[in-house]
Amino acid sequence: MDAGLTMGEQIVLLGLDQEDGTPREQLRVGCAVAAAPLLQLVLSGDLVTRDGGLVASDRPPPEEPLAAALVRQVREHPAAKPQAWLLAVRDQAVTAAYAGLLSKGLVRKEGRKLLGVFGSYRYPVTDPSVPEALRSELSATVLDRARPTAATAELITLLHHAGLHSLALPDADAAAIGPRMAEVAATPGPAEKVGAAVSAALAAMTVFLAAVPGTTA
Repeated sequence: MDAGLTMGEQIVLLGLDQEDGTPREQLRVGCAVAAAPLLQLVLSGDLVTRDGGLVASDRPPPEEPLAAALVRQVREHPAAKPQAWLLAVRDQAVTAAYAGLLSKGLVRKEGRKLLGVFGSYRYPVTDPSVPEALRSELSATVLDRARPTAATAELITLLHHAGLHSLALPDADAAAIGPRMAEVAATPGPAEKVGAAVSAALAAMTVFLAAVPGTTA
């Protein structure tokens, strides 16, 4: 049950603290959100597999801004690895996901003052039934081992490769959900390829942040 949400919006919604809407695991969430439109481009045929890699098809660029930005990255940097494309659009993807949730009225934006200025934000959920329904569907696949829909399998793949198991199902035993999510994510196909790019993007960003004094992932 996605309530008309994009996959990126679903991931962001799952990443918000259930009590006060504080964004959690922002590095991992960001990489997974950026991967969502990449996966959709592969599934739609705007990106195709060639010689073991992804290339842009001859179709006109998509109208959706984020998808268009990703296609532009692929065309301008054809030799780059998929994780580089994800990192290039990560901030834009996260901004678009929050904007979508706000426009749908599913969250509200609250500023938090740091040293007297608004330095960060939280996004309290206005309709808890939406993330609850989303987690219920994930639970059916992961805990009850129901056969997932294609959309649920794709979402689980991105969550798994981003290491977001505990955010997806916070009340479940992590030891129980990890193997099942890995099993769903291991299904060959476009989602698995994009999922691997998420893992690589996370690794690259973690190495980068580790080299910046006073910065953490």
